[in-house]
Amino acid sequence: MTTDEIIKMAFELGSAVAESDEIVNMKAAQQQVSADQKAYELIMQYQDAKTKAENKLQDGLALSKIEEDHLDILEQQLNSNAIIGEMMSAQEKFDNLMQAIYFAMNQALGGGGCSSGCDSCGGGCDC
Repeated sequence: MTTDEIIKMAFELGSAVAESDEIVNMKAAQQQVSADQKAYELIMQYQDAKTKAENKLQDGLALSKIEEDHLDILEQQLNSNAIIGEMMSAQEKFDNLMQAIYFAMNQALGGGGCSSGCDSCGGGCDC
């Protein structure tokens, strides 16, 4: 098989993923979050607090109890927001699809089938 044929197949795979329910649902959920000011602001607040905490830890500094509590409260608010929950669920399904694709490619490169049955790869291999 030529390089051009492999690249063409990769493009076809990318096109198929772009049309999948997983990515369509993920993009729709992301648009919902962007359109909901409260959800969007909550994500921005969490990302800002998380970045500041990570930077502080990288600098060798400990987080104060107040900072830890603030992050915990923001995480609880994220987890209790239905729109954000839908987005996180859609993101997880898309991530699972991508992991299954990567797994199938690794199996093909290694020349092996599934060692633990087709449940581990989603049934896409030649067990």
